[in-house]
Amino acid sequence: MSDEIRYSWQQSVLDAFLAPRDFLPPKVNIAEQAIAARLTDPQQTDLTERIALNDALRALRVLLQEAKRRPEQREDRKREDIA
Repeated sequence: MSDEIRYSWQQSVLDAFLAPRDFLPPKVNIAEQAIAARLTDPQQTDLTERIALNDALRALRVLLQEAKRRPEQREDRKREDIA
């Protein structure tokens, strides 16, 4: 897996993942807007970028779901993952 950003919209996705919990919803919104703008861009996306766009949207949804969980639920899940 490369740490390199290939597409301009990926920076906003990365920013969302690096955002503190209090700033997460607006950062995710910005990332989703960047993805939506790319999807409606007249310049065609290739298969690799379409896959990256879909993966990013899924990852942002999971990020928001995890952030909404109570801290003790996250701790319980970590313990389950370890077991």
